[in-house]
Amino acid sequence: MSLPPYPTGPEQGGAEGRPPVPPMPQQQPQPMSHQTPYPAQQPQQSYPPQPGQPAFVLPPSKPRGGMTWWQGLIVGVAALLAIALPVSGGVYYGAHARLIADRQSVADFTPNDDISSLVERADLNEVGTFLFSTSHPELNTANEFNTACGIRPEQFLLGCYTGETIHLYDVTEERLDGLREVTAAHEMLHAAFDRLDEKSQERLGVLLEEAYVAHGDDPELAERMDAYAVSQPGTRLTELHSIIGTEFAELDPELEAYYERYFTDRSVVVGLHASYMKVFSDLEQQTTDLSNQILALADEIESDTDTFNADQNQLNTDIDGFIAKNQAYGYSDNPAAFDADKAALIARDDGLEARRTAINDKITLLGDLQQQLRDLDADAQALNRSIASTIVPGEGI
Repeated sequence: MSLPPYPTGPEQGGAEGRPPVPPMPQQQPQPMSHQTPYPAQQPQQSYPPQPGQPAFVLPPSKPRGGMTWWQGLIVGVAALLAIALPVSGGVYYGAHARLIADRQSVADFTPNDDISSLVERADLNEVGTFLFSTSHPELNTANEFNTACGIRPEQFLLGCYTGETIHLYDVTEERLDGLREVTAAHEMLHAAFDRLDEKSQERLGVLLEEAYVAHGDDPELAERMDAYAVSQPGTRLTELHSIIGTEFAELDPELEAYYERYFTDRSVVVGLHASYMKVFSDLEQQTTDLSNQILALADEIESDTDTFNADQNQLNTDIDGFIAKNQAYGYSDNPAAFDADKAALIARDDGLEARRTAINDKITLLGDLQQQLRDLDADAQALNRSIASTIVPGEGI
C-alpha cells in the first residue's frame, strides 16, 4: 500500500510553525459489554475517557459522499487538531509525541508487494494496517532475522517486534500458506498493545486471562506461555494479546469487540492459522496412527512366530515319533493307520508352511510401514526446518 501525499496547510499545522503531520487512522469506539472501549494510548487521557475529552473516530471502511478513506482521515485529524489549536505547540507535541512519531513513520514507509499482500490476506483494517506500517515490517532471510531479533540457537521464533521494527522470518514452504500472515498479525498486535495506556492494558489483561482459563484444556498453549515466562519474562499479557487475537475463534463478546478495531474480519486470520496448523496436526496424527499400526503388527508377528515355533517343534517331535514307530514295525499289521498318520503329518507341515509365508508377508509389511514412518519423520523434519531460522539447511533437527 502506498500512502497519498499529506497536506501541510493550517488544518494540519504546517503553516502554524509545526512540521507536517500525516494522519493516523483513528479507532471507532466499540461497545464492549458494560465496559468502555480501550482508547488509543494518549498520555493525557484516562481510562475510561473523562467527559469533555475528544473521542477518536475511525473513518468508514467505504467512502462516503465520494470521499476516499484517506480523505476522511485527513478531515478527521484536522478536526482533532482544531480542538488542540489553543494549546501551545510544545504542550501539544508533548502530549501526542507517540502519535506524531507514528504518523511520520507511516509517511516514511512504502511497503513492497509482499508486505502489502500480508496486510490484505490477514484482513487488517485501516487501524491494523497503520499500526503494522509504523514498525516498517520486513520479511527477512534466516541470517537477517536471527541478527535483527537476536535469536539464539535454542529459540524457535517466526517474528519479533523490537519496539521500532517488525521482523518476519520469510517462510516459503507452500504447505504452510498463511503462516507469514498470521505472524504479521501477531506482531502487529504487539505494536497495538504497546500503544495502549496502562489502565487499558490492565482491563485487557483481565479479559485475556479469562480467555486463557477458558482454553485451559489446550496443553500446547500452556507450554508456550511457560516457555515465554522463561525466555521472555514479563511478556505474558502482550503474548496472550497476540496469540488469542490471531489463533482462537471463540472469544468473550467484549474481547471480540476489542479486536474489531484491528481486523476487518478476525476470523480470516484465525482460519489461516487453523489451516497451516492442520498440516502439522495431520502429520502428527499420521505418525501416531502408523506407529500404533507398526507396534500392533510387530506384536502380532511376535505372537504368530512364537506359536509357529511351538507348533513346528511339536510337529518335529511327532514326525520323529512316527518314524520311530514305523522303524519298529508299528504299522506292519495296519497299513491304513500308517497312511492316515503320514497324511496328517504332511497336512500339518503344509499348514505350518502357509503360516510361515503369512508371517513373512507380515514382516515385509512391517518393513514397508517402518519405511513410511521414516518418510513421515523426514517430512516432519523438513517442515520444522522450513520454520526454524537457526537450523542450517541440510542438517537435522
